[in-house]
Amino acid sequence: MNQSLILVFILLATLSVVNALPHQLSKRETQWGKCTDSGKTYPLLGVTISPDPLVQGQNDTFSVSGDFEAGATYILGVAFFKDLADDPLYVFITPVCGAKGLPNCPVKPLKMDYKITVPTGLPNPYFLAVVVEDPKAQIVLGCSETQVGGGSEESYPIASYPIASYPIASYPIAE
Repeated sequence: MNQSLILVFILLATLSVVNALPHQLSKRETQWGKCTDSGKTYPLLGVTISPDPLVQGQNDTFSVSGDFEAGATYILGVAFFKDLADDPLYVFITPVCGAKGLPNCPVKPLKMDYKITVPTGLPNPYFLAVVVEDPKAQIVLGCSETQVGGGSEESYPIASYPIASYPIASYPIAE
């Protein structure tokens, strides 16, 4: 009988520890949303980044897709913002088709990879916008945006307390 109670107690303790672990142990992917500008919403581009999350100062590949026809004057732009209402901090632009190493124009559906070096010294948080547009005709075919970072001391309340405020930190160390 005692052995059964001990076994049940161990199983319950193990189960409570397992339930305390995060349910999503896999890496979270960056979530992209539609862009809006002056009340206008643009079609959502499919965007994945690799590696995810971005690492400042390292190369990153943006895989972009959209269900539309892109012509010779269309460009793909990746912009880094401190605030989406302000001018971008950094902008990377490439043609969608017709240039060396790219498919012939027109392209439908759009599927391309664009490799950039992520700038260093970006604020926390910062915003990313990925846009496919025809700058000559001033047409936006698709756009996606996301916020990167934003973790603060408010997110982790214990991080806001100085180490000296913990009782154990105020005891002298035995010599």
